[in-house]
Amino acid sequence: MSSKEKLKYLDLIRAVSCVMIVFFHYSYTFYEYAIPGKGTDFLRFTNGDWGGCFVAGFFMISGAALWYNHTGPFGFKGMLSFYKKRALSIFPYFYVAWIIMYVINSRKLGIWNWGGPRSNYLYTLFGMDGYFSYLGQNYYCLGEWFLGAIIWLYLLYPLLAFAFRKFRLPASLILAFFYVFNLYRNNFSSSPDLNIFIVAIKYYNSHILISDNMCLWTCIMNFWLGMLFVTYRDRLINIWTTVFSAVIIVIFAAVPLPLPKIIVCTAIAFAYCLILAFIGKKTDFPDNKNIPGKVINYISKYSYGIFLVHHVLLYAIMEKFRYTKFNFFTAFLLFIPIMALVVLTGTVLIRAVSAAISFCSRLLPSGDKKADK
Repeated sequence: MSSKEKLKYLDLIRAVSCVMIVFFHYSYTFYEYAIPGKGTDFLRFTNGDWGGCFVAGFFMISGAALWYNHTGPFGFKGMLSFYKKRALSIFPYFYVAWIIMYVINSRKLGIWNWGGPRSNYLYTLFGMDGYFSYLGQNYYCLGEWFLGAIIWLYLLYPLLAFAFRKFRLPASLILAFFYVFNLYRNNFSSSPDLNIFIVAIKYYNSHILISDNMCLWTCIMNFWLGMLFVTYRDRLINIWTTVFSAVIIVIFAAVPLPLPKIIVCTAIAFAYCLILAFIGKKTDFPDNKNIPGKVINYISKYSYGIFLVHHVLLYAIMEKFRYTKFNFFTAFLLFIPIMALVVLTGTVLIRAVSAAISFCSRLLPSGDKKADK
C-alpha cells in the first residue's frame, strides 16, 4: 500500500465514468430492443460517441491511479508481487461472476459448449473473451471488452513505468505517433506498393483487425495520458484549464471537425477529467462526510463489480420493457432503480468473493501467509 496522500478527486472521476458508461449502455438497449417511444438517447454526438469518451476517461484514471501508487522501479520480485496483486484484484471476481452467467446461458441454450471449441475457454481463462470477441464467437457472456485491455495494460505496466521514468518525452512522442498513425493507416490500403513502407502498412492492416477504440495503441495512449495527468496535476488543475476544458468539450461535441472520433473522445475524456479534478479539489464531494461524498466513494470502490454485472442486468431488465412506450422523462426515471440494482449486485459480488478470499487465506499455513506478505 502507498503511504501517499489520497487524491480524492480520482474517486470522483472514476465514479462519474462508471455511472456514465452504464448510462450509455442503458441508452443503447432502447435501440437494441427497438423499444417504442424515446429513450435517454445518451449515445452519439456530432464527432463521436459518449461511451468512447467515458471508457477513455476510465483508462486515464486507471493510469493515473496506478502511476501515483506504483512508480517502481520493478525488480523481479517487485514485478511478481505487482502481477499477483493485480491478478487477485481481477480474476477471482471475474471467474465467479462468469461461472454464474455461463451456467445460466448453458441451461437456456441447452448445451455447455455454446461458445465453440473447448480451446475458446482459454480466452475466458485469461480474461480476454470480450477483448477478442471480434475474432468470432467464444464464451464471452459477462463484463466489458476493456477488461481484456486493462489486463494487457497491467502486463505492460512495468515497461510503461520504466519508459515514463527514463524517457518520458521521447516515449510520449513515439506513443502519440503510433496512436495517430493507427487511426490513419487505412488511408494507405489502396496505395500502390511503391516501397517497403507501404507494403509494411498493408501487412499491418491485414493482420490488425481490431477496431480503433479497442486497439492497444488507443488504450495505451489514454492510460499514458492518465500518468501524465497525475504527474503534472499541480500545473494542470486550475480554473483556467477548467474553463478551457469546458470550451473544448462544447466545440468537440457540437462542431463538426475533420478528426477521427477516437481523437475526439480522447480529448473530451482528458477535458472532463480536468474539470472533475478541479471540482473535486474545490468541493467536499469526494469526502466521506456527506451523502454525495459517500455515494461517490461507494460507486468508485465497487466500480469493478458494477462493470462486471451491468450488461447482463440491463439486458435482463430491459427485455421486459421491449413493448413499453417511453419518453425521455420516464426512461430517465427507470434508470435510477436499475442503477441502484446494478450497484447492489456489484457490491454483493465484490464483498462475497472478498470474504471467500479472506477465509481461504486464513486457512493457509502461517509460512505461506508470511510468504504472501
